[in-house]
Amino acid sequence: MTTIFGATHVRAALHGAVIGSMVLTLAACGGGGVTSSNTGSSSGGDASSSSSSSSSSSSSSSGGSSSSSSSGGSSSSGGGSSSSSGRSSSSSSGGSSSSSSGGSSSSSSGGGGGTTVTPTGYVLFSSNYIAYGQQTNGAYLHSVQNGDVYAGAGGNYAYGCYSSPQSALDATQFYNFQAQADGNGGGATSNCGVTGTQPPTTAADFYYVSIHAPGTNSAGATEITPIDISQSTALLIQMGNTKSGSHVTVFTVVLNNDTSIAQNGSAATATCTYNQTLGTVGQSANSALGLLNYNIPLSQFTTCSKGSIATLKSTGVSSVTIKVTGDQNPNVTVGEFDTIAVGYVGFTI
Repeated sequence: MTTIFGATHVRAALHGAVIGSMVLTLAACGGGGVTSSNTGSSSGGDASSSSSSSSSSSSSSSGGSSSSSSSGGSSSSGGGSSSSSGRSSSSSSGGSSSSSSGGSSSSSSGGGGGTTVTPTGYVLFSSNYIAYGQQTNGAYLHSVQNGDVYAGAGGNYAYGCYSSPQSALDATQFYNFQAQADGNGGGATSNCGVTGTQPPTTAADFYYVSIHAPGTNSAGATEITPIDISQSTALLIQMGNTKSGSHVTVFTVVLNNDTSIAQNGSAATATCTYNQTLGTVGQSANSALGLLNYNIPLSQFTTCSKGSIATLKSTGVSSVTIKVTGDQNPNVTVGEFDTIAVGYVGFTI
């Protein structure tokens, strides 16, 4: 069952319970050690990253003598000592070695108990969105984790003359895309008007926001590398329909492992969806901004056009898409404005 957090829990749930663990991604490196990286995000759309200075040490001893060397330091043999500024290394036969970059871990070989680092189920997929100066890779914005973000509409839905500018992205820390039922998309004058009489009532009537996996928005990229969620058990997502009076009450969340830049399913082996009923629509006492946090168990993603959630857990996720379709929201009226707003997206346990 989906857990819905109230508005007062938005920052606490994400930053306190999830983000603190999500931002740490561990990957194995040579010698039994690991590399750790920190990616930070800041209000105002700026991306920041930090890593602490790397250190490594190695020493060897035989019959009580040792030797070491360092740049800018001193060394001696036969039981002497060494010192260095910024770097040191030590290793011992039958002992242990360690290395760190923004974090630390250790492993041992030849006996002596070391620390074992296991993969994490906490993954920050996207947060804090930044507009491109001009359209890039077909996208107008990206996450601070460098995953492109796309939005669009089709069928009896059209662009609704609003997509968050950078000032709004900075102020709210979420991206908001508006669509209009039977709209004209703004036309040449960017003035939205109604062009039809048929309300959006089918799966072919839709609008969406799609977020690509972190680190995949480099210019000229030819594929998307999925993010590992093998240790995760739930999707944590901040989203909502911010338009008061809207009849859109269900968001369809789509997870897939398509490695193609187009994300058209051509390279997908698994695409699974879950229909989430919104806890609120528009700004209200439940949510001052119209968004809530939804903790959706991955086991709920049972509707799959390809593969299964087990496939996604073994291969990773390349994009998370939030979609509105007419068949899931049959009460939408002609000319109605509806939105998809999305903030943090992550995976948790």
